[in-house]
Amino acid sequence: MAQLGMDADVVEGLGHQLKQQAQEIGNVINQINHIVGQLESNWWGPDAQTFANDWWPQHRTELNNALNNIDGLGQSALNNATEQRNVSGH
Repeated sequence: MAQLGMDADVVEGLGHQLKQQAQEIGNVINQINHIVGQLESNWWGPDAQTFANDWWPQHRTELNNALNNIDGLGQSALNNATEQRNVSGH
């Protein structure tokens, strides 16, 4: 027979782990911003402009989207664990 429901404690822990991973992505974005800032101080010309104005902003946006999606996934797990506890009275 198939098992239904959840172990709310485990799901809650996984939700926190997902949110922590989203924070790690935020830390990586900040580190890359710092590195790109150093590049801009030491690299001039059209390729530097393309890198700083086109390439990095596009990828930063994608990383921010990943951060938000993973954080949302973690929040969803936390919400579901809370709802399970409310339904089951635990």
